Amino acid sequence: MRRITSCELLDEDSVSAADVEAALRDIWRINQRFGGVSGCLRLLDHFLARSGLRRFRALDVGAGDGRLAACLQDELADRGLETTFWALDRRLSHLNCSRSSHDPLNRVAANALELPFPSASFELVMCNLFVHHFSGTSLRYLLAEMVRVASQGVCVNDLERRWLPYLFIRYAPFATRNPIARRDGVASVRQAYTRPELAAVASTCGAASVDVMSLPFFRLGLMLWKEPSPAGSSV
Repeated sequence: MRRITSCELLDEDSVSAADVEAALRDIWRINQRFGGVSGCLRLLDHFLARSGLRRFRALDVGAGDGRLAACLQDELADRGLETTFWALDRRLSHLNCSRSSHDPLNRVAANALELPFPSASFELVMCNLFVHHFSGTSLRYLLAEMVRVASQGVCVNDLERRWLPYLFIRYAPFATRNPIARRDGVASVRQAYTRPELAAVASTCGAASVDVMSLPFFRLGLMLWKEPSPAGSSV
């Protein structure tokens, strides 16, 4: 399956605020059911097992409306871990969609390729359904920026480019109800990476060691570490 890049509707300024909110709500439903939450928790388990941390700061890059970051913060709190999550997205309108009066998140509108934080500001930097938006030099720069602001590691949860998820999100009526989310979902699978492609790019972003793994629901997990792995890299 050849990789084809395209502009997704939620990246454009022409979508109304109501349509953006509806699409982000449906994307959150997809993340709950099809590997967004569960995949990130699996990556966090790897991070916690290796780092040994019981309290840490985390930055979610390309966080959309921040629902995933808030959910992960709550899940980790239930385990007795003290975490502070920051949600970063290019669009303030996206970040404000799920904001409430008791919002636990720190929200920042900024360019992911120019993260407005000093080096090693967060123990963990993560992203979900985000890296497939970038290609070539911009992808390497994105991963390098995430590595720069992390003191321990980076977790990436993204789609794997395969025919089955492409056909599922395009034709299955229960995959997504929202036309924008469906259209963008199809485009996301077509411009996602395979495991060898993601591993090859990750090896050039400045991490000391790299792990790439398969996650449920046709997703890939990428771990970028600031320190070398005693067991060696999986790439």
